[in-house]
Amino acid sequence: RESSAQAVVSTQSTGELVPKFVEEEKEKEEERSTKPLRVGESDFQTQLLQYEDARALLKYMKDMATPTIDLELQSLSPMDGGSHDLVMRFLEFLITAHTLKTSFDLAQAYTNVFLKYNRRYLMEEGSLREKLSTLRDLHKDQWRKLQRKCQEVVCVTNFLKNVAL
Repeated sequence: RESSAQAVVSTQSTGELVPKFVEEEKEKEEERSTKPLRVGESDFQTQLLQYEDARALLKYMKDMATPTIDLELQSLSPMDGGSHDLVMRFLEFLITAHTLKTSFDLAQAYTNVFLKYNRRYLMEEGSLREKLSTLRDLHKDQWRKLQRKCQEVVCVTNFLKNVAL
């Protein structure tokens, strides 16, 4: 096959000149972009569907790399290769994680990423609205409690500062 590829010369870290062909790079990039992100269920999805203890799943997620969590949460909805059951189970997990009152920051981060990627599906699917309302109420309640604790700390700090003077 005759190619009209243009050679581009680049230097590597060793300082030697290495020719690269622009068309070959474009073909490789197209191949990578057309491949599906995953085929079948991931380990995370299997864990999510089978979990009994939210603490164990939370620990499992803590051990995952951030980009992996991002990809997993992105692929939960049916529009991105997941299923309704996966979305439902993750919402149930988030509700349980918020009620555990441990790792509030992680539960909050997972909630934000999950909503970022799945908001369109969540808005279209009416059967999930009750779970979303429950999650919202738990979230508001926890923020109120956290705000109250912060106010208590500020009051005690001001009191101790005034007593010391």
